Amino acid sequence: MVLELLLLAVLVVLAYVAYRQWSNQGGGASAPAPTGPGGIEQVGVGGVIQLPPFGDDLDPRDVEVTARHVYDQDGYRWYELEGQSGSGTVWLDVERDDELETSVTLKRLRLDEIGLAADALEQLKPGARVEFDGRVFHLGEQGRARFLPNGDSARAETLVFWDLEGEDDRHDLSIERWDQEYRVYLSQRLSPERIRVYRTSHQE
Repeated sequence: MVLELLLLAVLVVLAYVAYRQWSNQGGGASAPAPTGPGGIEQVGVGGVIQLPPFGDDLDPRDVEVTARHVYDQDGYRWYELEGQSGSGTVWLDVERDDELETSVTLKRLRLDEIGLAADALEQLKPGARVEFDGRVFHLGEQGRARFLPNGDSARAETLVFWDLEGEDDRHDLSIERWDQEYRVYLSQRLSPERIRVYRTSHQE
């Protein structure tokens, strides 16, 4: 009788553990269903997404979008989703050229932190090499664009940008000049298919 009770208790524990694992993997009825690939392009203010692990973080990160900024280069547009997660502010770039590309900002830096002076930056030619943090980057594109904060054209500002692509095909450097202020961003590319979209906006 005691053996039967012990066996029953073990079975109950195993069943509970199996249920928790199934629930955590999204098997429960209340688990949010992600949209298909490309759904990130429809996300606006109030949207909720989950980013796959990036940087030194080993866990996925849930983000609530607080702004959808727009970059406009002669009619060609790309977006920056700004949001809040449990560990602070997150910036996610969303761009569709030949295919959909997404990247998340890892660090915001000063120009001197990547070993460049303003005059040297202004003279960079396509393909120019820049080394930072043990990685090598090459200038892919330089241009001018308008920045629309949260899509508001009435508050648009003009900036000059330099996009440098990492040789590791994983990291990139972006440099922006706003009047005489330089801003540098180290980013990591993310696969759009790995971004889960739980909600695209407040309206859902």
